[in-house]
Amino acid sequence: MILYYIIVLPISLLPQPALNFISKAIYFISYKIIGYRKEIVTANIKNAFPKKNEEELKEIIINFYHHFADIIIEITKTLSANKNFLNRRVLLKNKELIDNYADQNQTIILVCGHFNNWEWAGQKLSISAKQKVVSIYKSLSNKKINRIIKRARTKFGARAISMEESMRHIIETKKETKIICIISDQNPVVKSNTRWYSFFKREVPVFMGTEKIAKKMNYPVVFCDMQKTKKGKYTITFEDLAREPKETNDGDITKIYIERLEKQIKENPSQWLWSHNRWKHTK
Repeated sequence: MILYYIIVLPISLLPQPALNFISKAIYFISYKIIGYRKEIVTANIKNAFPKKNEEELKEIIINFYHHFADIIIEITKTLSANKNFLNRRVLLKNKELIDNYADQNQTIILVCGHFNNWEWAGQKLSISAKQKVVSIYKSLSNKKINRIIKRARTKFGARAISMEESMRHIIETKKETKIICIISDQNPVVKSNTRWYSFFKREVPVFMGTEKIAKKMNYPVVFCDMQKTKKGKYTITFEDLAREPKETNDGDITKIYIERLEKQIKENPSQWLWSHNRWKHTK
């Protein structure tokens, strides 16, 4: 907590030129000096893009570390950012899609991956959406850091609900019209009944919670496609993945989400969180 008040919070208050300089320093340290998770990043990218040559792979890796440094600074900036700051940096291109659901008093589930700035996406929705925004998150082991992140995510009116409490909260608030935000691209706890799907032509265990909630409550599933337009600037486009979840077959929603996420990553490969060891499990 001391580091938060003497380093992290003061950094978030700095002007953009200073933040850009710190981002470059983070890139240099994480990539050039300590090689933060460099073996995992390199292996993941090589396995995902086996047809790319060494020069192309190196370009993706370098661009990822630049992007990774930018994301660290941008998320840090979230701690002190106001509504005007986020409105200038994140544009909703087709807000009418989620507005239509709000007008029908229809709760939706918004899914995305750790692609571009997922934290800013949630903040922008908190400011702009007609619906109440509920962010489902995985609790961190460090309770103090967990509280800081939760405070940042809820400062514009959103609710942050842990995965353990999510189903109970969703059922208790079913009369409210909400956007339930879930990031579903990392490794679940692997058990004997864990489901596996192909992701970049390799089998990975998948988180089925999103689909279970969608089918149980019949909440439409919408994909959040966040794209970087320039340094520190993003657009978000919404896409329907499943309008009537109860009419889908078991596993369909999860499969559609995984395929859409893979397509998003292939279009801009340096902007996904390659430092996560997504392929560490074998079936």
